[in-house]
Amino acid sequence: MIHCNALIYNPNDLYNFFGEPWESKVVQLGGSDPEAMAKAAKLVQDNGYKEVNLNVGCPSARVQMGAFGAVLMKTPSLVVDIINAMVKAGVTIPITVKCRIGVDNLDSQNRSVPPLKHEVVYQLAKDFPHLTITINGGFHTTEQIKEQLDLVDGVMVGREIMDRPMFLAKVDAGYRKVSPEQIKTAEEVVNEYLEYVLKEHVRGTPHSNSVVMAPLKMLYGGRRGKEYRRRLAALILPRTKPLPDIVRDMRQMMREMDFANSGSGLEAESDTEQDGESDAAPTQISGCS
Repeated sequence: MIHCNALIYNPNDLYNFFGEPWESKVVQLGGSDPEAMAKAAKLVQDNGYKEVNLNVGCPSARVQMGAFGAVLMKTPSLVVDIINAMVKAGVTIPITVKCRIGVDNLDSQNRSVPPLKHEVVYQLAKDFPHLTITINGGFHTTEQIKEQLDLVDGVMVGREIMDRPMFLAKVDAGYRKVSPEQIKTAEEVVNEYLEYVLKEHVRGTPHSNSVVMAPLKMLYGGRRGKEYRRRLAALILPRTKPLPDIVRDMRQMMREMDFANSGSGLEAESDTEQDGESDAAPTQISGCS
């Protein structure tokens, strides 16, 4: 999520904010001023991105002070004004809204899993069949996703992917029926990501050492996951080390530790469940509270 003013004041930096546009990339905007939100959405569209999402779900105190996020649910007419302003400004790409089913206890349940009430979302889908309703909150298996798609139009998954990114490979295999030979291994994903990191470094992406490299720690699961993450942190933390050297050392580390055969692939679940800790930061699952 990015605040609309960040785009308005930095109209030439969208690539640095979001990377290259592709068909499935959605830009989520935060803000409460219809005119500013419309300008930002038009910038998103003009730079080739295919969908804009309005954040009406974030419950954090900082966001509430900015008068956007979940607090917008208290003024639905303002949400309508924002969307109408986007359309009037010439935004023709899909405009979606991520919201919650209520705004009670925003502070106390921020960044923790609130009680899930999926049945409320099911009823909304029945009451408004002309709308596309997507559900999220508490889905951890491909079987659960399949069950939801009989009741709503789509499913969003947050925590499971943050904790175990290779879950997406299971979705490809179990739901999309992608053949095994087409599914990338964790090693292939890491190597492709390292190429992306180097490309961003050449482009001069700010803070590429910490911001661009940090997501890699989530891909290190399997039998030796803790050791991988510990060594990865040791490679990244020296801020004076050039990023190309970090990438070179990472590849050497992967060879030394036999990353390809360590269990870090489609079949791997995070070892953090076994050792009683988690290295992935918790994420907010909104929309079903």
